[in-house]
Parts: sequence; structure tokens; C-alpha cells
Amino acid sequence: MIMRKTVFALSMAAAGLMALSVNAQEVRSNEEYLASTPSKKVAFEPSSKHWFIQLFGGINVPSYVFWKEGSPYDTLKDAEFKDKYSWSAGFAFGQWHNPYFGTRLAIDYNNLKAFGGKQPVELRAFNPHFDFMFDMINYFSPYNPDRGFSIVPYVGLGYFGSNLVGADQKATDDNFKYIFKKDDQVAGTTKRFFGEIDHAVSANIGIDFNINFSRRVALTIEPSIAFVPGFEKADHLYGIRGGLTFNVGETEFNGVVPMDWELVNGLQSQINDLRSQNAELSKRPVRCPDCPDQVVAPVAADKSYENIVYFRIGSAQIDRNQEINLFNTAEFVKANNTPITVTGYADVQTGTSNYNMQLSEKRARNVADRLIKEYGISSELITIDYKGSDVQPYDKNAWNRVVIMKTK
Repeated sequence: MIMRKTVFALSMAAAGLMALSVNAQEVRSNEEYLASTPSKKVAFEPSSKHWFIQLFGGINVPSYVFWKEGSPYDTLKDAEFKDKYSWSAGFAFGQWHNPYFGTRLAIDYNNLKAFGGKQPVELRAFNPHFDFMFDMINYFSPYNPDRGFSIVPYVGLGYFGSNLVGADQKATDDNFKYIFKKDDQVAGTTKRFFGEIDHAVSANIGIDFNINFSRRVALTIEPSIAFVPGFEKADHLYGIRGGLTFNVGETEFNGVVPMDWELVNGLQSQINDLRSQNAELSKRPVRCPDCPDQVVAPVAADKSYENIVYFRIGSAQIDRNQEINLFNTAEFVKANNTPITVTGYADVQTGTSNYNMQLSEKRARNVADRLIKEYGISSELITIDYKGSDVQPYDKNAWNRVVIMKTK
């Protein structure tokens, strides 16, 4: 009968553990999971320290350069290259909220070639805009902070203001008299272009092609279009520019694995062990009438004890599956009235030394509070200690996210 109960207990334990995995196969480690899972399927720890700045310079051309012949603005169409295209400069300051989504405030200055009769004139245009950025490669591929190339489309909304450059105001007036003196309709259009529509709302789109020299510096090539409704048919500003992107904050995001694979692997090992034991016990007879009764000699109580509470990366919260370790520790302390030391740790590969010291302290204090408040252990029997990541009790990095409870 005793043998039958043993087989039944082992079978029930194995069945419960098998609910975690039918095949009981070894699953991937945290690192393997992050290295093989697209970023869009991974949760990343929130951070507000991934800042970047960008400096640009390039050329631009307004859409009226491409008008067909017969337009009153043909001056630029047949002009030399230097008279069609002009220069631009830009500055941007932004933040990546996760590996594939960011925002920035960009400020562009454009020097534009305008139409004219006797000679071209110039406009200066100021275009600040707020952009939403999307890193396509990081979204569809596993996150890699050391990737050498990225494609980042963006779309934004901004303000577009322009006026004539200095002495060109007089030249423009002369050109208008020369070109439009017999065409009141076109002259009215020109008045609106240079007069009433000095301010407008812009829609900005483009793509940043980044060649990453390091985590800190990248060469950025950016083709772009600014749509400026209201500037008649010259409401598109095409540009291409190059520059540098500097990451001035943190350079890496921490992925949060939805399941702690180290814990799962340990449970699956227990499954396999229980299967082996169950298979072996099933071969034995249920009864053994010829076997003499076994007399179990009393064993002296062992006053030494050690147990752990395991934590998720960057967390000091005690998970439900760790409560059994707290319960067992509390039962031992109550039964033996033995003082214990509760020592917190953090893994060395995550966070700074100061951060890990604070994290290990929170972990140790949370465990001590739970033993005292939930399980009735006297505070006089508990000593709290914490080592941060300066001491690593285990060779495997992920195992060091623990609090160790042991007798003094």
C-alpha cells in the first residue's frame, strides 16, 4: 500500500509539472529568445534616456522648377544647375521610446531659388516640424544595438514661414513689373505668393538611411519632401541632405522575456526526473509480503538551512511561484527557532553597480517583510543584508537575481 501511494504521488506531481510543457524539451535561454524574436513581439523596459541629436546640410529645389514650358516661371527651368538648386541646413533633437519608435523636433533652414524675369531671386524659409520616426529593421528583425545599418521613415507636421532675402526685394519688384505688367491674374498670384502666404502649415515626410559607425555615431542620408499647401503650384519642396546622428543618452534597450526560461528549464528537468522515477517504480510489485518491515531510525534534526527567492530581471517583486520557498523557510524557522540571514543580490550584466545595490536591498527587504507580515516570523530572527552585483554567488548570470535565505 505504501508503494502504491508513492507511485500515485509521483504521478500526480509529474502531471502537474507537465502542464508547463507537453514534451518537456529544453527551451531557449533569455539571450537566445531576444536574439531570435522580432522586436515587435518583445516587451522592452520603459526608458526616457535614449536621446539623440542630428546635424544636417544639403540641397533643395521647389516644385516649380519642373513646370512645363509656357509657364511665366520658365526662368528657372532653363537656368544653370546652380540657379535651380539651393542649400539647406538642419538640426534635430529627439528620443527613442523603444528600439523602433521615436520622436524628434527638427528645425530646417532653406535658401530657395525663386522665379523672376530678368534674374532669379531668393527666398529664405524657416521650417520647424515635429516628426514621428519608425525604425523598420529593428521592428521586423530581432533587436540588435550593434546593427550597422538602419532605415527610418518619418512623418511630421510643422510651420513654414518665408520671406525674400535682403536686396532681392527690389529686384523682385522690378521683375514683377517686367513679367506681369500685362497679366493681372498672374500678378495677383504673385502677390499672394510673396505677400499674404508668408506663413503656412507644412507636412514633412522622408527617410533616414543610417550607417552606424558605433552605438554613438551614425552617418545619416535623408531624402525628404515638405508639402506646403497654399503656395500655389510651388507647394512641394524636395531635398536631400546628409549629416551625423549622435546618440547622447543610453544606447541599449533591455528586453523583458515574458517567461523566465531558466526557471522553466529547471522545472522541466524535474519533470524528466519524475518520469524516470515513475517508470522505475511502476516495474516494482505493489506488495512485497516476503519483505520484512523496515524500522526507520530517528534522525537528528539538521539546524542548517538554505533556500532562495528568484526574481525577474530588474524587479524586486516576489512572484507567486516563489511563495513555496518563503513558506518552507518560515516553517523551518518556526520549528527550530533558528535565526536566518536574508541576503539580496543582482546580476552583474544588468544595470550599474549603484542601481544593482539599491535593487538587491529592495529584494532583501521585500523578502524579510513577507516572512514577518505574512508568515509570522519574528523580526528578531531575521538579519537583512545585500551585496548588489559586487558579489555573484552563482556562475550563471541569470541565477544571481536572487535573495538567499540561510541559517547564520
